[in-house]
Amino acid sequence: MATFAKPENALKRAEELIHVGQKQAALQALHDLITSKRYRSWQKPLEKIMMKYVELCVDLRKGRFAKDGLIQYRIVCQQVNVSSLEEVIKHFMQLSNEKAEEARNQAQALEDALDVEDLEADKRPEDLMLSYVSGEKGKDRSDREFVTPWFKFLWETYRTVLEILRNNSKLEALYAMTAHKAFQFCKQYKRSTEFRRLCEIIRNHLANLNKYRDQRDRPDLTAPESCQLYLDTRVEQLKIATELSLWQEAFRSVEDIHGLMSLVKRTPKPSVLVVYYAKLTEIFWISESHLYHAYAWLKLFNLQKSYNKNLTQKDLQLLASSVLLAALSVAPYDHKYGASHLELENEKDRSLRMANLVNFSLDSKRENREMVCLPSVLQV
Repeated sequence: MATFAKPENALKRAEELIHVGQKQAALQALHDLITSKRYRSWQKPLEKIMMKYVELCVDLRKGRFAKDGLIQYRIVCQQVNVSSLEEVIKHFMQLSNEKAEEARNQAQALEDALDVEDLEADKRPEDLMLSYVSGEKGKDRSDREFVTPWFKFLWETYRTVLEILRNNSKLEALYAMTAHKAFQFCKQYKRSTEFRRLCEIIRNHLANLNKYRDQRDRPDLTAPESCQLYLDTRVEQLKIATELSLWQEAFRSVEDIHGLMSLVKRTPKPSVLVVYYAKLTEIFWISESHLYHAYAWLKLFNLQKSYNKNLTQKDLQLLASSVLLAALSVAPYDHKYGASHLELENEKDRSLRMANLVNFSLDSKRENREMVCLPSVLQV
């Protein structure tokens, strides 16, 4: 491990190594300085070093080095100059995105290049063997080998940044922005596996936020700004889930939004509620839950009528017609006399969950056989 009297000397040494083509050695030199206990107080030269450090991490696709360096830099500057960490992270994400876009533009067969089930999975030995046996050559093979690694790295970048920023009140706006970018990445390239994983990551972050309420610099969800950021993130999550036709994840996202609204005990903006009930109409229709589908349409109609000043008479008639047709689609309660007691209890619990999402008054003391069941598409 090299030691430097001043941080500037490490940066100068790294640039010399880069000039002679030794980027890995330059990265290691900067990594040694960043992780050294000698530089635990923030100073301006450290920001320049971190900028160069993340550039090298991106060029060499060293995701673990990037995460390690950002964690150390967060420790150094989070109490002194958190805006410096924010600038470094933005630079890191911008570089990763540019590299992925550059790779995409160079590949003419993008869909083939991204035809992998899981961006976090390594290539299997049988896949390598098959590529050699089949004689896969030329541009198709080069696209797969060149484009996919950069998209894997971009996905890893989003995960790293979310982990660095989680549960920090000073960086919650950047956290929300990163989550939105990650959602758009999943939507643009139809990454269903990564989208489910992303939703679970954000869900766990919120659970940990509620678990450790005494933690320093923890976001305060009772503050209007913080509450709105978290709601906007989950609304975007819900939109992408329905656009990708991931209905189970969409239902979980609705429950996330409802749980957040219940937690902060604050009525969201009408615009948020409109999206919430509009997406519920889609989810309940797909699941053939016609009773809740009709009630969601009724809630949406009342919201639009009360708050949408630009609503025309034609729009109002169309909404009213949708409510009427949805109500006419409601079938009588299904009497499942042959169902077991356990099945009836499960139906009761699931029906109560769905009714809770639309504030539907459902008598929990009714006979179990008369409860509306939750179809298999939304069983979670």
